[in-house]
Amino acid sequence: MNDTTSPSDDNNGGDADIARHGNNKPICTVWHGYDIVLTDNCHLSEAKRVAHNNEQNPPEDQAAHHAKLVRLESWRRKSSGQSDDYGWLRQLDLRSDIPSIDEIRDWSFDVLEFEETVLINVFIQMLEFYNLLEKFRLDRKTLERYGREVMAMHHKDCYYQKVDIETKGVEDELKPEILCEYHNWYHAVSCAHVSFLFLTLGGADAYLCPIERFCAIMGALIHDLDHPGTNNDFEVKRSTSLAKLYGNDAVLERHSINMGLNLCQENPDLDWLKSFDEKDREYVKHFMAQSVLATDPSRHADIVKEALAFVEEGPQDYQSTSSDGKLSSSSSPMTYFNQNDPQHRLFIGRLILHAADISNPLHISFEVASDWAIRVTTEFSKQAKKEKQLQLPVTTFMDGLDSQAEIAKVQIGFFNFMVKPLFHTLGILFSDLKMLEDWGEKNCVEYQMVIDARNEEQKDVKSDGESA
Repeated sequence: MNDTTSPSDDNNGGDADIARHGNNKPICTVWHGYDIVLTDNCHLSEAKRVAHNNEQNPPEDQAAHHAKLVRLESWRRKSSGQSDDYGWLRQLDLRSDIPSIDEIRDWSFDVLEFEETVLINVFIQMLEFYNLLEKFRLDRKTLERYGREVMAMHHKDCYYQKVDIETKGVEDELKPEILCEYHNWYHAVSCAHVSFLFLTLGGADAYLCPIERFCAIMGALIHDLDHPGTNNDFEVKRSTSLAKLYGNDAVLERHSINMGLNLCQENPDLDWLKSFDEKDREYVKHFMAQSVLATDPSRHADIVKEALAFVEEGPQDYQSTSSDGKLSSSSSPMTYFNQNDPQHRLFIGRLILHAADISNPLHISFEVASDWAIRVTTEFSKQAKKEKQLQLPVTTFMDGLDSQAEIAKVQIGFFNFMVKPLFHTLGILFSDLKMLEDWGEKNCVEYQMVIDARNEEQKDVKSDGESA
């Protein structure tokens, strides 16, 4: 399974094609056409079992946290007068205040609560936490302008659009507009935020030097720049100009990298790269590019395999060996990574960004996790509809998401087959991140309750029909 493997639509439902390699060894498998790796046979059995355990305590009540959020109909673009969010999409009175760094450095932080322009300041604050502006003489105004341009280049969040009908002209009505429910500015900042938490709260910053911490946050911000709301497979099936340009490999990721870096080259007012000398500039571009490429789903298996290799090798006393190869007399803590090895540090950058990109199902609040879920599944449904219209092979897991229960099934399947194996391994490598897997499990319990309720309702309907 290599990183050029493209998703296929041959696998229906949530079942997986499995290749076993003995007990307690990595299991290579395919979920909905995506290469994945399960860490051992235990994960496979857990993925197949029902995610609901009646004896487990329910997730912590988050009602108090959301009591302050007021519903505002004007923030949501309506569709034919019908609701398609099944109650999971929150309608929020968006905050215009600037959060403190203490609020940002918390797993409960929710980017969806804020006006989009506020998040530019959030991005800057995360860089300032590590004193990166001063260290690299980065101009704050340049970064703010760059952040605003990156925000503008993401397709708008259709749920947070204010539509001024009176001033909308005929030409505007006829002009096609791409609106992304999920792959938008909010997702970009969310990914940068989780990367920041991996660094600050997860302990990954102990291995990365300042320039790599900068790359981790900046790379996350641009990783889905100009995303069209459809995936790489859609580009390849349509033989688009982008697919041809990038040889059908990581099409959208390569496009985002080029778009993000070209902003610096094309506009001096946005050029933060000029703050670095030539050597560091090339290093930044390379580190960011490799990290963004790691978000390509077809690279998921390789990322998990590489992470498992570090786990299987076990913690090492890397610090006891000096740069000249001689053993040091002083003892040092055992670690999975060697901070003096640039390849280890690059892998951490790739691991951080890929994990942050698929971290929404693990949010500590189910209300937030399910909000993201309805966004991404709405994009899925729109792609499936486009594929039918264009008479292309329809991506199976994106079709038929017409109820809460079906969306819940996809979320549980995605967690068990992709998110859980990655974050289980991440929790071993970075012990301060172990709780994330538990939060994902709790969210799956909530989703399973939705499925169970639907099944009971169907039983009642069937029973009533038979008795009639």
